[in-house]
Amino acid sequence: MNGKILCKILENKVVAHNIHKIKIKNPSRDFKIKAGQFINIKCGEGTFPLLRRPISIGLADDESMTIYVNKIGEGTKLLCNKREGEYLDILGPLGNTFNIDIDEGKVLIVGGGIGVAPLLELTKELSKMKLEIKCILGYKDEPFIVDEFKNYIEDIIVVSEKEGYDYLGYVTEPLKKELEENQYSTVFTCGPEPMLKSVNNICRENNTAIQLLLEERMACGIGACLVCTCKAKKGNDWNYVRTCKEGPVFYGDEVIFDE
Repeated sequence: MNGKILCKILENKVVAHNIHKIKIKNPSRDFKIKAGQFINIKCGEGTFPLLRRPISIGLADDESMTIYVNKIGEGTKLLCNKREGEYLDILGPLGNTFNIDIDEGKVLIVGGGIGVAPLLELTKELSKMKLEIKCILGYKDEPFIVDEFKNYIEDIIVVSEKEGYDYLGYVTEPLKKELEENQYSTVFTCGPEPMLKSVNNICRENNTAIQLLLEERMACGIGACLVCTCKAKKGNDWNYVRTCKEGPVFYGDEVIFDE
C-alpha cells in the first residue's frame, strides 16, 4: 500500500524540547512498515504548506505506528499542533529498509539528534535475533526516548553536548573506542549529514561495514521530483540517485558526501 491514506492520531505528546511523539492508527492490518522506511505527511489544510513532510517511522506494530517529529518549521509546527482524534493524510510506506540479514555477532547502532528515532524500530527488530547489540545515542542537549530503547536492549551509551551523561561531546569519540576494542559485523546509523560523514569515515578506517539512513529534504517522496538526489558510486564512476526511492538506506561505500 503506497497511495494516499487517512490515519487517526491516537496520541500526541511532547517528549523533549520541540520533539513530539505522535502515535497513529494503522489504516488496515495490511499496512506493513519496516525499519528505515518513512511516510510523507500532509501537514496543513488546502495548499499550505504545499509540500508534504517525510517522517521516518520510530516504531510500528500491527495496530499503529509512532513517529517522532522535530518542530522546526511551518510544516512540522502544524503537524505537532494536531490533536488526538484528528486524521493525518499520508503516503506510505515509502523507501527501502535496513538490511538485517545477519546471522550472528555484534552490531552497533549510532544515532544523532532526531536521527535516533528511526533506529528504535531497527533496535526492536534486531533484538529478536541472536545478536549482541549496543547503541550510541547522541544529543545536542536533552536526551529523549532512551527508555524506549531500553525496552529492547540494555547496552546503551548516551552522549550529549550537555554535561551529566555517559559522554560529553559527540558520538564519534565512543564510536572510535568501540571499533578499536570490539569487532562489529555492522554499524547502523542515522543523524545529521556531518555526523554521518564522520561515522562513515571512522567505519571505513576500521574496515567495518556500515548502513546509513540519510536525512535528505524531499518533496514528492516517490522519486518523481528529483529534489532529494544524492551522489552514489557506480563502479569506478558515480551518478545521482533518489534518496526517497533508491534509499533512504545506503551502504557506506555507496555514498559520496560533498566536501
